[in-house]
Amino acid sequence: PPGCAHEGNMDPEQFVRADLRTFTKYKGVETIEQIAEEVGLPVEQLVKLNANENVYGAPAVVRERAAQATLHVYPDPAQTQLRAALAQYHHVQPENVVAGAGSDDLLDIVIRMVGPTAIVISTPTFGMYSFLGKVFGTKMVDVERKADFDVDVDGIIDAVKKEEKCIVFLPSPNNPTGNVLSNADAARILKEKCILVVDEAYADFCDTTAMDIFSEHSNLIITRTFSKWSGLAGLRLGYAIAHPTFVDYMMAIKQPYNVNTVAEQAGLAALAHRADILPSIELLRKEKDMLFDQLKSLPWLRPVPSFANFVLAEVLSTEADTAKKVYDYLRSQGVIIRYFGTQGGNLSSYIRVSAGRPEHTQALMDKLKAFELENRAILGK
Repeated sequence: PPGCAHEGNMDPEQFVRADLRTFTKYKGVETIEQIAEEVGLPVEQLVKLNANENVYGAPAVVRERAAQATLHVYPDPAQTQLRAALAQYHHVQPENVVAGAGSDDLLDIVIRMVGPTAIVISTPTFGMYSFLGKVFGTKMVDVERKADFDVDVDGIIDAVKKEEKCIVFLPSPNNPTGNVLSNADAARILKEKCILVVDEAYADFCDTTAMDIFSEHSNLIITRTFSKWSGLAGLRLGYAIAHPTFVDYMMAIKQPYNVNTVAEQAGLAALAHRADILPSIELLRKEKDMLFDQLKSLPWLRPVPSFANFVLAEVLSTEADTAKKVYDYLRSQGVIIRYFGTQGGNLSSYIRVSAGRPEHTQALMDKLKAFELENRAILGK
């Protein structure tokens, strides 16, 4: 088409970093409309259980506040109101808070602020850490989790001691396994010369938080998001809580207007009306427990106990690719779950399912039982 082809002898590749030529893109979730077109089903018939969203959505009062945002004026680059509201909620000072376009934005800002010689992660985990580290060109050090997916704290400490300046990224609860990092383990890591970033995207679905030890450790950064608990995933709003020195630098190097006015107003409303959102969080916690029990009832699935709003389950089979087959089959039937393969660690025999409404769990189980009927010969070990 006109405008796509270019004449001349300048090869654009010569200007691109050499390491990006073999770079693996981060694979996020597709839109529901794209999936509907692919599988040939109406959007309203799909069951979306692949992104750990709050399926109940934001309450009307939050949506109304967002709709009233002033669109023709730039947002406040200092994030004055939002930082004050977040500080009040977490019982810290505004100088401890910086917001961004989702918590991913804050993770990126931390890496750019530090310029680490290495980033330490613990797979299986959120694939965004290695993605951002590779974009920055930083060495990635993976200390694999134990068989029960707990963090190998001794291994992480050993890795930290070998580096001049490093960041340790550990989510709690961990995505996609759902287990938490104890504050005792976090405190051990924090004794070392490193920055520990505890990613608490799912903290609202459990009762453990690193905020309990925040005041004791100047090298602790905690990130949170509005995407999971408040039903605002589409607006991309997150924040970090850190020592004022870190916050000063993060505020200095962030994109000036990285929180748009709609997201800011929705976030303020969500904080002010958190009591209206809490019932949906409780519903999702209960449904996650129900989902775990239902998955456990199938002898060829081994679900992992989770403190988040999702459940990871191992697919037991005599064939190596059965988890992918389960994912593909459910997708063809309009039930959308998550299959990671090797993104974020070796998860080729696992599937992850988000907690939804009770009818979503029922639809999932109906399709899983149908898959079982067609594949009995390869299921189980």
